[in-house]
Amino acid sequence: MERTKARILHVDDHQDTRLMMAALLQDCGYGVLTAGSVAEGLELAREINFDLYILDVRLPDGTGVELCQKLRELHRNIPILYYSAYGDEADHQEALKICGDAYLKKPVSIAEIQETIAHLLAEPANGA
Repeated sequence: MERTKARILHVDDHQDTRLMMAALLQDCGYGVLTAGSVAEGLELAREINFDLYILDVRLPDGTGVELCQKLRELHRNIPILYYSAYGDEADHQEALKICGDAYLKKPVSIAEIQETIAHLLAEPANGA
């Protein structure tokens, strides 16, 4: 089996976004699993050790911030990136104040996604 750079869990309720992000990240050499809800994301996080979480802010059964807090209880030092079309800069800062390490607002360039992920994987997560 080919060794990947890192294992990433992407949680987003839009299947097209999950498919696009998974394809992009796999092309970059990452191992990617996806989930469409808080419950699915938590189930995968309990079963598999990930190196990074990418979370949408609005999910059908809760928020990305709530999921972030639950993931931090499971795996305190894993970096968490919000990737969402919702909210303004104040909302982004509020989410990061509560939980999380970075926030990208859709749409963003592939290069920006790659740079942000590389940066998060290179540094210890906040709250370490």
